[in-house]
Amino acid sequence: MNFINPKGLYLLLFSVPLLIGQTIWTKYPNNPVMTHTNFITEFYAIGQPTVIMENDTFKMWYAAAGIDHRGRILYAYSANGINWTKYLGGAVVLDIGSVGQWDSKWLDTPEIVRTPTGYTLYYFGDDVDTFPPHNAAFGLATSTNGINWTKYSGNPVFTKGDSTSWEGHWIESPAVLYDNGTYKMWYTGVPYDWRIRIGYATSPDGITWTKYPNNPVVSLGAPGTWDDMWVGVPAVIKRDNHFEIWYSALSEADLINDRYDTIRIGYATSYDGINWTKYPGNPVLSTLTPPQNPAVDSNGPWAPDVVFDGTNYRMWYETAADFCYTTAPLGIAEIGNGKIIPQLKISPNPFQISAIIECPGVFSLSIYDVVGNFVISASGRDKLIWDGKDKLGRKVKSGIYLLILDSGSQKFCYKVIITK
Repeated sequence: MNFINPKGLYLLLFSVPLLIGQTIWTKYPNNPVMTHTNFITEFYAIGQPTVIMENDTFKMWYAAAGIDHRGRILYAYSANGINWTKYLGGAVVLDIGSVGQWDSKWLDTPEIVRTPTGYTLYYFGDDVDTFPPHNAAFGLATSTNGINWTKYSGNPVFTKGDSTSWEGHWIESPAVLYDNGTYKMWYTGVPYDWRIRIGYATSPDGITWTKYPNNPVVSLGAPGTWDDMWVGVPAVIKRDNHFEIWYSALSEADLINDRYDTIRIGYATSYDGINWTKYPGNPVLSTLTPPQNPAVDSNGPWAPDVVFDGTNYRMWYETAADFCYTTAPLGIAEIGNGKIIPQLKISPNPFQISAIIECPGVFSLSIYDVVGNFVISASGRDKLIWDGKDKLGRKVKSGIYLLILDSGSQKFCYKVIITK
């Protein structure tokens, strides 16, 4: 494989800046980072982690299915996101309601929100412990310390739509942000045809919610794609002036063949929380993401939650081995934040044999595949040619590749496609 420095060639512009820090993940090699260990409260499983970072501590609330086959909410904390200490060894911090109440049999899918006065926890509740959960709704509880909780007396605060709607079977897994005085929620809606999607709602007080009239806002992929059947269980953060969402997905082919071990996680961005652009290199996390470990990765990744610490994205997610952990560096600037995007040009794009890459002046670039594997790097002035080979001179497979341009002070990402 060689990069060449040609002269005097005319090139067409074809560049797509991407958010590589949110899309190229590296799994922690010693996953899982938390397993179910308490015989009473975590007997069957743990799931649905929701995490915030406060000062130098990561705080996690999660669901657990106890020996009595009831779901409840537990709490843990960590200094590094890897080594976790469970509160009182796995004690319940939010319990089911009393007999006859709407949440008397099962709590699940917690979502933590930090407010100026303390914490608000949204959660799934039901008065049956059967599947499907026909009476599922969302309640909220408040706390000053994250451990002692008071349920809102008017629960539930959010319920499903009518039986014919896109959310008519049940709802679950809310992701909530308090943004400029408004509570914003993205949530999973399950219809009776099981084509699961993500909806959106807003509230002035976190209690009274208005659903977006054109829900769902994150829909299924085209038929035959990796996310054409289930799109749900969102994790949402806001950074700078845009929203970022990670979601779990399955394809119809997965379900037909009972391949529940092929769950994957996708990524999308939005400037208003309603109109989302899916990352063209999706999925961003799967069983194929390195380092691979079939014993740990099966039945996942599922139910992600993401924290941005100012330098790195950190994600916790479910697998058959309970909670796993993965990270991704920032490193890439985005369009729309007042940053200058270098006028890099790639032609032709897509290409079969070679592509000419042009950028004024001296520049350095590296190429990765969509799961983050390094392919090749080079430096040059004004123009380079990539012949579609890796650093060992082997022709790479057809598909999407990410070209990382290093301008010295910032990095930028462009998409290049190789066809057969």
